[in-house]
Amino acid sequence: MIWIQRFLLIALALYLLLVLLAYIFQRSLLYFPPDFYNPPHDWMVEIEAADGSMAWWAAPARETAPVILVFHGNASAIDSNMLIFRDLHAQGYGVMSIGYPGYPGNAGKPTQSALTSAAISQRDWVLAQGVSADRIVLYGTSLGSGVAAQVAADQQPGLIILDAPFQSTLAIAKQTMRFLPVGILMKDRYRSDRALTELDMPLIWIHGRKDRVIPLASGQALYDGYGGPKSAHILENGEHHNGWLMGGREIVLTTLAKLEAD
Repeated sequence: MIWIQRFLLIALALYLLLVLLAYIFQRSLLYFPPDFYNPPHDWMVEIEAADGSMAWWAAPARETAPVILVFHGNASAIDSNMLIFRDLHAQGYGVMSIGYPGYPGNAGKPTQSALTSAAISQRDWVLAQGVSADRIVLYGTSLGSGVAAQVAADQQPGLIILDAPFQSTLAIAKQTMRFLPVGILMKDRYRSDRALTELDMPLIWIHGRKDRVIPLASGQALYDGYGGPKSAHILENGEHHNGWLMGGREIVLTTLAKLEAD
């Protein structure tokens, strides 16, 4: 019986060590910033917000045109949605690519607080250019959907578009790391479900049915829990990184045209 007790004690010690390591290095397991930076093309410029964070900016062609703040996903960078920027810019819309601390082009370390604060500062820079809040559109993909939801909670925009969103990173972690007490350990939870609770701006949900990174069910749960005006768009051939090409482009541009017309 002694060897059984020793085995159990060793197993417990190893498990506690695993829990400790997961707690210490959790942000390295959550954030995957690339290690290279590409400068913007000549029709976008780098701007520095009041907090020192950097974003990319292209002014709208019309005073009535919406301004879209694009929040990129994890393992991506500020330049990762260049095709989206080009298509939006070609329609005369204002475009800002939100920069994250700890990601290419921005100093600091990525945390929920840091990403949210920087994004709010960059949003405030747009407001200072004379753009009204009802002309601002938040467009978040993957991790960026969580940041966009936090920014919306700070000040409601005219529209929010969420591509491959989740209820929270906590919910995702509970599904993928069931052997760890993530409800106790996790710091950056990105509770999009809570952030959107009191809001009533129009919400567009886009999700690929073949998404293997953020399951469709996670986006569905967030969508179902939202009480404001909303519309859902399931891309039958959409995966995690190709929503824009699999039908997202048409959905977004049609929605923006209606927003400006109203």
